[in-house]
Amino acid sequence: MPNNENQTKHCKYCQSEIPAAASVCSQCGRKQKGKLKWILIVIFVLIFLGALGSAMGDSGQTSTPASDSGTETKAETVEILDVSPAELLDAYETNEVKADALYDGKTLRLSGTVESIGKDILDDIYITFAGEEFSITSVQCYFSDDAQIQQVMELQEGDSVTVVGVCDGYFMNVCVNNCVFE
Repeated sequence: MPNNENQTKHCKYCQSEIPAAASVCSQCGRKQKGKLKWILIVIFVLIFLGALGSAMGDSGQTSTPASDSGTETKAETVEILDVSPAELLDAYETNEVKADALYDGKTLRLSGTVESIGKDILDDIYITFAGEEFSITSVQCYFSDDAQIQQVMELQEGDSVTVVGVCDGYFMNVCVNNCVFE
C-alpha cells in the first residue's frame, strides 16, 4: 500500500486519486498545474524588485564631488556653470530632456535666497532656494559633508547664499548634490 501512495496524488480540484505523473485528472478533466508557473512568477518578482531597489537606491545616493575625484589637477579642470536657481528650475519645467542635456551631472554655482531648510525622508540635509510665490517645485541643494552641514545649521530662511554642487536632474524638484558653500 505505501508503494501505491508514492505513485498517486490527489486532484487539486475534485480530490480524486490520480497517477502522480498525470497532468490532467481522469475524473474531472482539469489540468493539474505544476509548480513551474509559481517558480517563474517568484523569479520574475525577485528580478523586478531587485531592479526597482537598484534604481531607487541610486536616488538617495550622492555623487562624488569633483574635488574628491582623485588628483588635484583633475579638480582644477572641472567647469563650474553659473546659473540662477530660477533659471535652472525654469529650464527643467520647460523641457526636462533639454535641461538634462545642459545641466545633469554638471557642477553648478547657484546664488539666491534660502526658502527652506530641512531633511528628506532619508534624513539627507538640504536647503531650497526661494522661487516664485505659490510654486510647488524648487531647486533642492543637498549637503553631505559634516562641515557644510554645520553651516546649514547656522542658516535661516531668507539668508542669501552661494553654493556649488552637482546637478542630479529633476525628481519633483531639481536636485543638486554634494553642495558646498562659497
